[in-house]
Amino acid sequence: MILIVFGLFILWGFGWDTVGRRLQIEVSGIVVASRDVPSTGAPRYATEYTIRGPDGNEQVFWAGPTDGSLPRSMPVGTNIRKERWHLDFERDGRQEGFPYIFYSIVLGIALYLVVWGIVILRSTFNAKGMERD
Repeated sequence: MILIVFGLFILWGFGWDTVGRRLQIEVSGIVVASRDVPSTGAPRYATEYTIRGPDGNEQVFWAGPTDGSLPRSMPVGTNIRKERWHLDFERDGRQEGFPYIFYSIVLGIALYLVVWGIVILRSTFNAKGMERD
């Protein structure tokens, strides 16, 4: 049972809370304002960006300290484009990647733990059921 819980915890933390959040981000435009909260270099600071899109509308976007977000502390004037359901994004015309290999390995291990835990749990229940007969 512990294996299943641990595997599900990893799937939530690295899967939904990181990869899932990154996939949902959609932002396109030029950074016209940037503010670090609480301050640049603090252990877990975030950056509040104001992005002016190609249509001239502005939107506020927050970047946090994990891979589930875009980078913090990008300077004013940076042109970014991140499409929903993509993990990569463009910064000033250059493609910025995502650590696919690391996350694939971690999520694979988590899935293995869940499946292995279920197999162990089922074999335990089956063994107890056979003892009663």
